[in-house]
Amino acid sequence: MMLGELGPREDYQLVGIRVFASTDGGQTYPVELDVAGWRSFPSGALQFDHTRLLQLATDPKAYGRALGEMLFADTAIGGAYRETMVALEARGDTMRLRLRLDPADLETLGWERILMPLGGDWQPLAATADTPFSRYVLAQRWERPKPITERPVRVLAVLASPDGLEAYNLDPIPTEERQALHTVLDGLPEVTVTYLESGTAAPPSLNAIRAALSEGHHLIHILCHGARTTRGNVLYMEAGDGATEPVEATRLVEAFKLAARPPALTFLAACESAMRSRGDAFVPLGPALVERGGVQAVVAMSDRVGLQTARLFTGQFYARLLNHGLADLAMNEARALVQDEWDWGVPVLFSRLSDNQLIDFPIGRFYDTYLSHADRAYLAADEALDAARRQGYGGALVDNLERLIKELSKSHEVLVDVASKFRRVGSDPGAFAQRFDDFYYDFKDYYDRQAWIKEETSCREIRELGYQILPKVRPLLNDDIFEQLQQELSLLGDADGILLWHFREYLETMNEAVEAIYTAATGGDIPEAIRLKRNFEAQISPSFRRSKEMFERMNSSVTAVMAA
Repeated sequence: MMLGELGPREDYQLVGIRVFASTDGGQTYPVELDVAGWRSFPSGALQFDHTRLLQLATDPKAYGRALGEMLFADTAIGGAYRETMVALEARGDTMRLRLRLDPADLETLGWERILMPLGGDWQPLAATADTPFSRYVLAQRWERPKPITERPVRVLAVLASPDGLEAYNLDPIPTEERQALHTVLDGLPEVTVTYLESGTAAPPSLNAIRAALSEGHHLIHILCHGARTTRGNVLYMEAGDGATEPVEATRLVEAFKLAARPPALTFLAACESAMRSRGDAFVPLGPALVERGGVQAVVAMSDRVGLQTARLFTGQFYARLLNHGLADLAMNEARALVQDEWDWGVPVLFSRLSDNQLIDFPIGRFYDTYLSHADRAYLAADEALDAARRQGYGGALVDNLERLIKELSKSHEVLVDVASKFRRVGSDPGAFAQRFDDFYYDFKDYYDRQAWIKEETSCREIRELGYQILPKVRPLLNDDIFEQLQQELSLLGDADGILLWHFREYLETMNEAVEAIYTAATGGDIPEAIRLKRNFEAQISPSFRRSKEMFERMNSSVTAVMAA
């Protein structure tokens, strides 16, 4: 590709940085920058001055500047980074940055503090909505689950402050700290929280965690002490008798691994008050839970966090995650809220996801309950179409199969058309007001005129085509494919009410978002309007991508028939 000809346009372009094992015993590391769908740049050499970083450990800004100067040096990825930024700015895009660290000894560095060169200054990379940031973990034999569409979102909170902590030179977790977490979690909308907590009838033992994992919680938040010991990293949980039980990290990973449906997110929060509780005990557990425990993303503390920072960060993280579903964006937004504090860069996100979409929204439920059936019907119809063409069946059958695929594509077409126009508004502050104003009146005209006649007609057309096609394609398909086609056409042909209900839900949700953005834009608050636009765009993106892909495949099938 030529410069600027990046992959499919997104507000966020995936940029990967990978640091390889050292070539000289820990001073120089090969490093590469890759832009998805565009190009991989030649390797550079990342040279660390570990002594300097250690000296600056208590000064987050100076530490971040020093680490940034090392990573963005011309000998490392400086040239590749500048070329990428020029291409992204030309498109009006920003980057979603994913850092992959092959050497484990680099995990303990404060990458979340890093500053990047921007506009002649150095700006925090992991504390802005324009550059969502995560540490990438390559998982073993893993197939991505669908984002969470169920409501309420089910959260398991584990608060471990067992008896006998003093034997490990640890203090009990203060009531204030535990209550702060209750306040955050209990105040979240569309969430139910189950607590395993010391001093209650549901103690936080490893067996209780195993049992809770079997119930399919979506998110797990763990507040406890941790430490590095001669037995490895341990978390201090509660035994059956209420005493302290040091639980090795490997045992916790195994408990997650055996769950039929591991949680999408685990939040590991070190107790702020501990004398020996160490954040660095949680950092190795994060990638282990992702790599071997089946968890999609883990938030872990790399050091101690003050109670005020922990409360503000946790509340903002969950509020933003539930608003748009993107874990890396929620992390950056939460760090931005506390970036004036010394410990703002302590929270770390480990993830196996390229888009970090953990939670999906109404259109996601629409996809699972209706559009997925259209997709399965299409796959069977496309196979019948291919067989009919190869075996020389008459034009009537080919024509009807083509018409069927067109009808199956119409629901995708509606969503893709509306969402594409919304996304094309972009996020350029200088042009946003006018672009959104144009979109607003176009959308409102469509919304106000929608009578759903075409959608009802499409369901009837699918039903009638099914009657005509099924007897003729029976010899062309094996039993399983034919049964799939028969079942899906029967469901879709009688789904007028389901289809219309979901269309209305989607458009009502979008209408509310559009009104909120329009109010902010016309009131002169363009940054807020752009933030709201990005929030809703994140909500519709997972299903938009699936719908667009299927719509294009369906159109390709019809085009192939016409060309033949």
